[in-house]
Amino acid sequence: MAADLTLAPTGAPSAAEWRAAMGYFPTGVTVVTSWGGRTPLGSTINAFCSVSLDPPLLLICLDNANPLRGPVEDSGVFGVNILPAEGGRELALHFARNPESDRFAGLEWAACEGGAPQLKAAPIFVDCQVQAIHPAGDHVVVIGRGVRTCHASHETPLLYHRGSFPDLRPAQ
Repeated sequence: MAADLTLAPTGAPSAAEWRAAMGYFPTGVTVVTSWGGRTPLGSTINAFCSVSLDPPLLLICLDNANPLRGPVEDSGVFGVNILPAEGGRELALHFARNPESDRFAGLEWAACEGGAPQLKAAPIFVDCQVQAIHPAGDHVVVIGRGVRTCHASHETPLLYHRGSFPDLRPAQ
């Protein structure tokens, strides 16, 4: 079966070619949250992975232009809300839209003292303290130490692949 991806013959790929190539790798979808002073902030992020079990470390990647970058650096905390397949697409799109709006309006959320905002709709939440921030091209890589987790259910996670959200839930 022939792939529909055209590869550049030589040299570094363009941004469009890179996006197309990386789009072939399915990822989970999260909403990363933090604080802008006392205001909860959040952004849809799919550049997330576990780094270490002992100590419990994970990483997220934030675009340099993402309005969440400064608040994560300033507050020293962030939360990773892993979205469910059921209802998660709407949350992902909601937190990917206009950063100037109050993205938390009308949503149920909570935060432990000293922790990041947790979306009640997220079946898995990891509260983190920033351990390191590394520049990486047009992004920063943020290493966080997990300080608490909340497991509300064992729902199927939301996935992102080639610009859409495929439904991998078993048929009823």
